[in-house]
Amino acid sequence: MAPPISSSFSLGHEFRSREARDHLKDVLDRAESGGVAVIRRTVPVVVLHRDAVGAALQAAAPVPVLSSVSGGQFFFWVEGAPIHAVGDGLTAAEEAFLDALVDYAQAWFDGLNTAPNHKRFRNLALLVGIYAGDRAELHRVIFGDD
Repeated sequence: MAPPISSSFSLGHEFRSREARDHLKDVLDRAESGGVAVIRRTVPVVVLHRDAVGAALQAAAPVPVLSSVSGGQFFFWVEGAPIHAVGDGLTAAEEAFLDALVDYAQAWFDGLNTAPNHKRFRNLALLVGIYAGDRAELHRVIFGDD
């Protein structure tokens, strides 16, 4: 979870693009401390602590993972999305499902985001996108702490 915001936090400061580049440490320190760093370019870009964003995305749209076991195989899927996996054991199925989630998120960012039947999976793609580089955290976010 994000650490508490320090008492010296100044709400509302926006960094111009060049200023953000010149003071990258300040931008990252602000986000790491649980604050908000806004970088003004053509459109404003926000830098936040990953877990704060992850928690907000999960609260807004929990990941609807469904599962079943049949004939010794484990199945995971997301209702209405082309995301599914099967494995001969629980661990194999979980790993295959995480692979499927990452593949779907990549496809979503590569163009599925404009398809009407995929727009509703925006939060899922964003959530997977922010954790895709950290497999253990992606597993925790999707399957829980157990």
